[in-house]
Amino acid sequence: MERCLAFVMSGGGARGALQVGALRALLEAGYKPDLLVGTSIGAANAAGLAVWGVNMEGIAALERTYQAMAEGNVMDTPGRLVWHALSGRPSYTSQHMKDLLVDLGIGPELTFGHVKHVRMGLVSADMASGQPVIYGLVPTQSILEGVLASASVPPWFMPIENEDQLIVDGGALSLLPVEPALSMGATEIVALDLSGSPSMSISSHRLSQMNKAISAFVKRETNLEFALAEAKGVQVHYMQLLASPPINMWDFSTYQRLLATGYETASRYLSDWA
Repeated sequence: MERCLAFVMSGGGARGALQVGALRALLEAGYKPDLLVGTSIGAANAAGLAVWGVNMEGIAALERTYQAMAEGNVMDTPGRLVWHALSGRPSYTSQHMKDLLVDLGIGPELTFGHVKHVRMGLVSADMASGQPVIYGLVPTQSILEGVLASASVPPWFMPIENEDQLIVDGGALSLLPVEPALSMGATEIVALDLSGSPSMSISSHRLSQMNKAISAFVKRETNLEFALAEAKGVQVHYMQLLASPPINMWDFSTYQRLLATGYETASRYLSDWA
């Protein structure tokens, strides 16, 4: 079997900056992926690295993207979402994200077939069938559509209705998409997991309980995907990237701190692996 090293990136909103810092450390250490697989913000990171280059120039472009998201307040806060709902106006998060990606060169005409140096899979979830949907298996598919589909987490991004499909954020079925990477031929995986930190700063006891329930579901799902990798003889190098203190998934203002934390955390893992 031909060797295929995959970087697999979970969802996690603004915490995606941690992955960018980790990617910098991995590339500096000589890790060169053949395949990039991501869910939600991990899909955005995968697409950006694939389009802009699996090199330091690509990392720098990703870092500038987080700066743009911080300066542009690209995701509505829950308060603004409620205001939009009460006033009968839609949230503009989806349009803001689409406009930003287009401005950065990921326009609707850019297809997976245009990227020759690395393969990628952007993972979303079909609620009609209960199955993951991988954008990137068909060369003519739009990369922009794949990113937006993978990040379709209500109420910020509305589900995509496509014939008999109802497509939402890939985290609904595979937050850390190890199984999709295996299906695309990965023989070795570096997994960049953002799921250890809460997705929001929580003060309410009930919200805290809900977050723990979601975390338990995600942990079980991830363990099952890791078990599948082990059964297939595929080694998974795991990195847990934590934001401390926790940040809200829509708050990109701390991206610089997260970039540094991701880099430092990955460097420690790499030192242990050596």
